[in-house]
Formats: sequence, C-alpha cells, structure tokens
Amino acid sequence: MKAMHLIIAMLVMMSLASCSADGNDPVENSVSTYLLEKTYGARSFTYKENNSDKLKLSELPAISLSEADHILSVLRKHTDAQEELDIRTATKGEQTWLRIVMKQTIDHKYAFTIQLNMNCYSDGSLYYGGYQAECSSSLIKWYLKGFSLATDNATKNYKFESQSYIYMKVIDNGIKYMQIPVTIKGNYNPRNHDAAFSYNL
Repeated sequence: MKAMHLIIAMLVMMSLASCSADGNDPVENSVSTYLLEKTYGARSFTYKENNSDKLKLSELPAISLSEADHILSVLRKHTDAQEELDIRTATKGEQTWLRIVMKQTIDHKYAFTIQLNMNCYSDGSLYYGGYQAECSSSLIKWYLKGFSLATDNATKNYKFESQSYIYMKVIDNGIKYMQIPVTIKGNYNPRNHDAAFSYNL
C-alpha cells in the first residue's frame, strides 16, 4: 500500500514538473510574435534578407516582445506628438532649390525626421530630387524605399507617399528580426510653402 502511495505521489510530482516546464514552452512566446504580426503587420525575417547590412541591424539591442509591442503601440497612438517644419529655398534663375524638413517626435523620445529635396521652376513644375530620413531611437531602425510625387488636381498641391519599414531585434527563443510596415503620406503647397506629413502604422 505504501508503495502504491509512493507511486501516486511521484506521478503527481512529475505532472506538476511537466506543467511548470510547459510554462516556459516556446508556444507562449510564439503567440506574442503572432500578436505583433496580426496587430502591426509585422513579419520575421532572416538577417541576410533585404537591407540588413546597409541598416546594420546587428547593432540593434535585443528587446523583449512586450517592449517591442509597447514601442509600436506608442508610435501608433502618436502619444504626445510634436511636429516641426523647416522649409528653405534658394533661387537661381528660373529654378528654385527647395528643402523641406519635417520632424515628428512621439512620446518625447521617438523622433522621425524626413528631408525632401525638390526643384521648382517658374512654370510651376516641381521635380523630386531625393530624400534623407532618420530616427532618433537606438532600439529601432527606419528604412524608406523612396517617395512617389504627384499633383492633387483638386487643390493643385503636391502629394507624396512612401512605403517605409521599422526594424527591431527581439528575443523569441533566440534572436529574431522583425519588419513592421509604415506608410507615409504628405503634401506640399507651393503657393505658401506649407507642408505636412503623417504615417500609418
């Protein structure tokens, strides 16, 4: 009888140990990764894909999935967003060199800066001359694929758009790189040199 009790006790202890081990099962972390994918359109990728070397993603610190979710949530909500606009022009003959710098700071620590370079002519035409973009946070990398530029027939303003990506390095049963799409849209009014942009995460 004592032997039977001992066997039952051992089975109960083994069952508890199994449950405890299951608590650290990779499935729990993969669900969190799945939530990032469903909530923000994130996708995981290998380091050698896309612009990894150019962006030096290996320099990113590894963060937890919960920290990654917090950062993306703050960016999506635009917490305490502050916008700055700096437009500079220089005219030479019939050509005006135009530099538009737009900066948006989220939650007092995530600053996204876009600089658009354009050339204007006396006939009203506008030509796109490239861009620069940077993000102040050391926890993420930001990559833009370039801008499309078109005329808004209703307002005669120029509108621009870009597909960009935020990259993170997260801890999920080892190191995993995540790519999150961010769509940028903006406009420029050549009559008063006013410009604005927004992004959708």
